[in-house]
Amino acid sequence: MSSPFKSLIVASLVCAAFVAGGPVYAASAETDILGFWNQPGTGSGTNFEEDAVERQAGPTAVDYLGIPLNEEGRARSLAYDGALLGVPEHQCMPHPAQYSFWGPANLRIAADFNQNLDIIAYHVGGTFRRADRTIWMDGRPHPPDFAPHTWAGFTTGRWEGNTLVTETTHLKWGWIRRNGVPSSDQATVTTFYTRNNNVLTIMWLVHDPLYLTEPYIKSVDFLEGPRIATAEFDAPPVGASAGIFFKCFKGEETVLKPHQVPAYLPWANPFLNELADQLKIPPAAVMGGAETALPEYQDKLGRTK
Repeated sequence: MSSPFKSLIVASLVCAAFVAGGPVYAASAETDILGFWNQPGTGSGTNFEEDAVERQAGPTAVDYLGIPLNEEGRARSLAYDGALLGVPEHQCMPHPAQYSFWGPANLRIAADFNQNLDIIAYHVGGTFRRADRTIWMDGRPHPPDFAPHTWAGFTTGRWEGNTLVTETTHLKWGWIRRNGVPSSDQATVTTFYTRNNNVLTIMWLVHDPLYLTEPYIKSVDFLEGPRIATAEFDAPPVGASAGIFFKCFKGEETVLKPHQVPAYLPWANPFLNELADQLKIPPAAVMGGAETALPEYQDKLGRTK
């Protein structure tokens, strides 16, 4: 029996101890996050009820509305060319922790326990290209600044009431939106996991001193699902049991000159006004900034609710 399923059995024993009035070292059954979680949707998994654009084709190339970008973040975003993902060294990049719950995913959350039934760590798998994360619950400190950075980062957690609060550091550079809005390797992420019956709500804040003027906040919902196949923790990323969702075979997709890196020169992005023209709003509105997340920003555009 694999260790994740052993963990789920142990979790059931913990809940039984709770009912019997014995000592409990994990969250109750109503608030615990262990299990299988699917994104709300219908059909074969392509008709999403939430954030369908993000989980399928992706947003408009230049759409930074509601994102608290500073000038550096805006310039980096406008330099992004989608052809970059066709370069072999970028084709197999997983969705990083700054973004991964917003992309397509069916989560499997398991846990490790010690002999006293204290939770040592949660393991969250099932995100795109397996940036599987471990949430350490045993009070260990975060590594020093010079420790390696990964797509999943290093995460510690604590329970505050019915919510699991986690802090993630040591992240590689990544993105907070799939149209090239960047996140630096100095970013950290605070994540909140809250279960309400069969709904798991995950909210996270990205703190990035390089590209953001204030934290960027997002949230998603997952529904409790059957024990379907998701990411196998003991399988390699391209293992036979992983499924095409987790496989990646690099190849030449875009014809480029040797050593060419797809990018746009400053303020030469050809999609600069595409969304603004479509929505009939000033081009400055889609450039983002903290104020564009507020309802009052509509007054600046001369529009009513």
